[in-house]
Amino acid sequence: MDKIKKLKSEGMSEDDEKFWSEEVQNLTNDFIKQIDEILKIKQDDILKV
Repeated sequence: MDKIKKLKSEGMSEDDEKFWSEEVQNLTNDFIKQIDEILKIKQDDILKV
């Protein structure tokens, strides 16, 4: 996000800033979802013992 803000200050359009900010947020959300799924599997595995 800092890189996007830097590019914005260097002349990147607001549309591009919004697009890339949303892309970064979507990727972040996807990775958080994957981590949550892995964590749930691990917790279930630990509780079986």
